[in-house]
Amino acid sequence: MPSDFKQLQHQFAGHIRTRGEESAPAGIPEHRLKVYRELFFNNVKGFLDGTFPVCAEVLGEERWDFLADVFFRTHRCETPYFAEICQEFLGFLEQGYDGQEQDPDWLYELAHYEWLELAVDIAESEQPEFDPEGDVIDGIPVLAPATEAFLYQYPVHAISTENANPEPEHTAIIVYRDAEEDVRFVHTNPITLALLSLLKEQPLTGRQAVHALLEAQGIEANEAAVNGGLGILQQWQQQGLVLGAATC
Repeated sequence: MPSDFKQLQHQFAGHIRTRGEESAPAGIPEHRLKVYRELFFNNVKGFLDGTFPVCAEVLGEERWDFLADVFFRTHRCETPYFAEICQEFLGFLEQGYDGQEQDPDWLYELAHYEWLELAVDIAESEQPEFDPEGDVIDGIPVLAPATEAFLYQYPVHAISTENANPEPEHTAIIVYRDAEEDVRFVHTNPITLALLSLLKEQPLTGRQAVHALLEAQGIEANEAAVNGGLGILQQWQQQGLVLGAATC
């Protein structure tokens, strides 16, 4: 490719990225340049609007447009896939954006929480063999294959225009895709997240996992504690987070 053509491409891309602040290649009518500027920016912003609707609503149109503009101008995406633009936006908020005084402390966490829905929805996963009526207590529980869990510092699930300044509060969230391919959310607690982690990491029966959890947490494995843990597994089975018991 001739070097002068590469230079023209870089100049055109710079003009689009800066939304007209950098000069465009000579000879292109302004009305055509305007179409390209608006098309590229609105396309990217459309992905952000669709994935982070609560962020957009709580921040307000002016602030949200500002963030989208800074992202569009300054962030260098590492992927060509449209579906991964929103993950790039998270990376921008975490590492590439110099937060300002008016930005809420919970901004990144809320964005991450909203992005999880998309990530779980499009995650590629294999459906393991399981018996949906199987015993998840003395058998090995099979989790929904697309399952993520995080512990946030703010109650991200409760942030809204009516609750835009929440106090910090450790908030455990599980996000998963059930057998019907619907994305579900479970608001839980840190100890329950530890139980989920055990089941993801090791092929334990439900009872073994509960006893391992209690031992790791320094909790006496009395009848009430064990039954409480086993009850969580049964509840997860009803919710579709646990699909059933392994058949092999």
